[in-house]
Amino acid sequence: MASNSRYIVGIDIGGTFTDVIALDVETGHALSAKTPTTPGRFVAGVTNSIKTLGVPLHEVGQIIHGSTTCTNALIERKHAKTGFIGTKGFSDEFDIQRMIRRWGKTSWSAIYDLHQKKPAPFVRRHLRRELDERVAYPGVVVKELDLDEVRCKAKELIEAGASSLAVCLLWSTVNSSHERRVKALIDSEFKNVYVSISCEVAPVVREYERMVTTAVNASLMPVMTDYLATVKEELNSMGFRGSLLLMQSHGGVADPEVLKERPILTLRGGPVAGVVATNNLGKTLGTKRLISCDIGGTSCDTAIILDHAIPLTDETEVDYYPVKIPTADIHCIGAGGGSIAYVDAGGALRVGPESAGASPGPACYGSGTQPTLTDANLVLGRLSADEFCGGQIKLDTDAARSSLEALSRRLGCNVTTAAEGIVRVAVANMAESIRLQTIDRGHDPREFSLVGFGGGGPLHASLLAEASSIPEVIIPLQPGVFSTVGMVVAELGYRSQTGCLQPLASVDPIKLERSFREMEAAGAAMLRTSSTKRGDVRFSRSAAMRYTLQEWEIQVGIDVGRIDHHGLEKIKAAFHAAHRARYAFAPEDKPVEFVTLYVDSSLPTPPLRHEPPVQGDGDPAGSQKGTRAVYIDERMGFVDVSIYDRVRLEADDVINGPCIIEELTSTTFVQKGWQVTVDPMGNLIVRSLESER
Repeated sequence: MASNSRYIVGIDIGGTFTDVIALDVETGHALSAKTPTTPGRFVAGVTNSIKTLGVPLHEVGQIIHGSTTCTNALIERKHAKTGFIGTKGFSDEFDIQRMIRRWGKTSWSAIYDLHQKKPAPFVRRHLRRELDERVAYPGVVVKELDLDEVRCKAKELIEAGASSLAVCLLWSTVNSSHERRVKALIDSEFKNVYVSISCEVAPVVREYERMVTTAVNASLMPVMTDYLATVKEELNSMGFRGSLLLMQSHGGVADPEVLKERPILTLRGGPVAGVVATNNLGKTLGTKRLISCDIGGTSCDTAIILDHAIPLTDETEVDYYPVKIPTADIHCIGAGGGSIAYVDAGGALRVGPESAGASPGPACYGSGTQPTLTDANLVLGRLSADEFCGGQIKLDTDAARSSLEALSRRLGCNVTTAAEGIVRVAVANMAESIRLQTIDRGHDPREFSLVGFGGGGPLHASLLAEASSIPEVIIPLQPGVFSTVGMVVAELGYRSQTGCLQPLASVDPIKLERSFREMEAAGAAMLRTSSTKRGDVRFSRSAAMRYTLQEWEIQVGIDVGRIDHHGLEKIKAAFHAAHRARYAFAPEDKPVEFVTLYVDSSLPTPPLRHEPPVQGDGDPAGSQKGTRAVYIDERMGFVDVSIYDRVRLEADDVINGPCIIEELTSTTFVQKGWQVTVDPMGNLIVRSLESER
């Protein structure tokens, strides 16, 4: 970052709002803003948010951006037409797919379901070509590659309209020479064609997932290239001369030049920023067990954090397609402020997953007509019609009530009861998401603190915590744009991976150490392509391991220094411990095998300053700005509760619920039986009085 640069800017494009924050690196003072997302014109959302912020771009050293461009291109099928080149006899895996999967949930009975509906193959058959070559395990060339055949098949695909080509050959995870020769030929003889090879994008076992991942990456390369060119052009025209970085799915940021070749790494880049921010907050507070809960306009994204580590998985799904990329383990459900409420065929009230989004938005915005979670909260008095988003957006209470009337008639109740029902159903859906990540994995939610953020996080956090038996809620500073804080503090990072399907007992420790060192060198080279200088590269090793004959593996950290035979025994012991922690048993007499090796390379972020609040005397009366009738519950009904201005709250102030705390980017609702304390950093610590007895 240039020495005369004053600000670091983070921009997060959500389904409803685009959030932006500018942090003054010298004083720690933060400026933030929310602007409506511009569907179909996301670059306009970026520039509009910066203009609203009012920060001169010539004083900005870095802009970190969480882009949804690639995710949206996949979902809307607006990616490049992609051709596929594979080994003879294997390209039909696009049609066969992974039959043990029921798209989003593992279901072993799915293989017997004759009526299951699979997603359409990502690459249609007329755009697939096969090469009569063969590499066998463990990397032995059985049949040599014919370059004339490669030339012919590539030409056929390009003439069929493919602008991107994906190459995935059998066992390229252990011998990539054929794939690299295919790429070299296409690059040299066919101009303006994007090429993606599996040994670079997803060098891991499981052919179908590797094929899809490579094809998805190829289809997104033109999308990302065009998007970045437009963003850079717009920012340069506005006077920006700093560096642009993009969020990756595993929580690090990277130079756009790197991500042009790996655009798939930006999938889920928006939601992960909130998890990074939560983890950073946990380190600052010394809290090791946190649940990150980001409730925006479209979704509720939750993740658990243990011992200051972001949980990672090596596979995710985007629009039903499995992609093998390092991704933060986030559970996402369609439960946000714009989630539409309706009565299903059985007469039950449902909320989501469909959202009103930014356009038309909730009924109270003035354009939509369908009832949403935001409309329900407005009718219940938990949102202010005049102070929403700092008064920048005026809400129409009558329109909200009108949208709920038809719903209430179908339910046979009044509008208020329908509104309360919408909130309760939405909170129940969110609580189920948390249960899947805690109780289902052997974690006690009573040992965690819930970090509520996003535009709707603080509004529902205490309700959600009570429903999930979580005793403490933390509402951070700038909660409505908290994900952008994660972008600002995220490390420049890259995860390398390589397949290593081999029993641990037969592993040569010298070769294993060499594999890790090669990945470390590749990661360091990738990071140093960035113009950002942040110090020495740090490395962290891990491996996906399993017992022989197991279908799925778990990731194990490797912290043994230089690997030798003694180090292999320590790795095996660590795997047994990890398996026991996950599944409550570990058959230590069974053989263990490696599946995938990982190296996380990162450059540290410079420490950031924060403006602490004014020290108070425990009395929040000076921050009270009035009262409002707010619906509490079925017994109490509407009650006049105190409304507080968060900006005027001071450290050590204590407020008993029910109360409402308003600020520019969000509204915090604290229900009865809960108490708020402002900590020395300005966070709102909301605790259940019942749990303290």
